[in-house]
Amino acid sequence: MNWRGPAVLVALLAIGAGSGFAASAQTRDATLGEGVPSPVPASRPDMPVEAPRPYETDPDDPALLPGIAMKPATLGSGKFEITFPAPVGWTTNANASNEWKWKKPGTSNNTYVMRIEQINSQDITIEDAIDIRIERLRDEQEDVVIIERGADTLEYTYRSNEGNARHSFMRWLDLDMSGQADVEIVVHGREVDVEGAEDLIRRVGDGMGGAGATEIPLP
Repeated sequence: MNWRGPAVLVALLAIGAGSGFAASAQTRDATLGEGVPSPVPASRPDMPVEAPRPYETDPDDPALLPGIAMKPATLGSGKFEITFPAPVGWTTNANASNEWKWKKPGTSNNTYVMRIEQINSQDITIEDAIDIRIERLRDEQEDVVIIERGADTLEYTYRSNEGNARHSFMRWLDLDMSGQADVEIVVHGREVDVEGAEDLIRRVGDGMGGAGATEIPLP
């Protein structure tokens, strides 16, 4: 029987395996590390997530209701005069020569307030005015959420400087049909004031007229 060939092959394989193991043993790093073990940074670490901040408690003043009594009011003069229905009993003060604020006497801050501004000197369309307002809101306020944008209206929520949740309605008017925005109206309130705030800004806007208006409807 010719068995010498296979026997020689087995012997050679055994020698090769032994030589490979010996070479591996010589090159293996068998030293022990020193010092305190430290965590290895993850290849894609998650960014820290901030916990949501609760809003401050709203004042418990009675809510602004729809259908409040209104009376005719006039602002500006000459070609910049505007007439509109305003809430009966609310006081007004001028924030600037072209901007006025209405507030019910005795109500707390961060309840509800109305502001009217003449912006006809800015020569911008209503669409541009809305774009500018959204950009400013996102730059200047926190937690801004745009709820609805219309052709001449904007509804949104945000966090006030005092940390209260605010719900606002805005409307722009082109009183002389020039293609430019003339007046900006805004009503800010709490969530409990939403129905009344929406009703108020609708009635003021629908009843507003420019210079030469002879009759003020009270919708």
